[in-house]
Amino acid sequence: MDALPRFAALHFLPDSYQLVRRITLESQRLFVLLNVVGLAMLAIAILAYQLFYNFLRELGLAQGANPLAGASSLLLAVLSLLAILIMLSLHELIHGIAFQLFGARPRYGFSLEKGVAFAAADRYYLTRDAYLIVGLAPLVVITLLTGALMTVTSGETNQLVALIGAANIGGSVGDLWFFSICRRYQPDLLVRDFGEGAELYARSYSTL
Repeated sequence: MDALPRFAALHFLPDSYQLVRRITLESQRLFVLLNVVGLAMLAIAILAYQLFYNFLRELGLAQGANPLAGASSLLLAVLSLLAILIMLSLHELIHGIAFQLFGARPRYGFSLEKGVAFAAADRYYLTRDAYLIVGLAPLVVITLLTGALMTVTSGETNQLVALIGAANIGGSVGDLWFFSICRRYQPDLLVRDFGEGAELYARSYSTL
């Protein structure tokens, strides 16, 4: 078989490939572990953004707009919840856009059982490196966007922006878990993402 493109979404599974692993969150123990790690990442991200804000203040760059100045604690709590819900939708949309960049048409959905939204491309087989980019795209894009917005906001508005960015980092724990698994395989790995998990296909001679 000819070498596959490094970044591509195939409409079919080549004959020489076979299923080698199915990644899901069916294990309650794994689900709890990932959530604990996610909370730790959230806490670290909040601290990192606070340090970043202090750095901006030292440079005189934290003097931006603060439309939420004087807002009540209740209003800030409601806005934070709404902002996080919007961020989660944006997170999945970025996954979907990344799928499209490689030629796959994404499908969006929500798992009531696990309480998570997802973007899937279950009719395609993505090459490993393409899938790695899809997996990390929301983490990278939203983190950069958060940093940019923190340079033009201040006070309560800046804190809200930082909270959204930190929540995205903590919520990316599943993406990082998928990334770490796929990264161990050969570059000719193919991945079928079905939303609540993924199937990994390798050539018969491929090994971990």
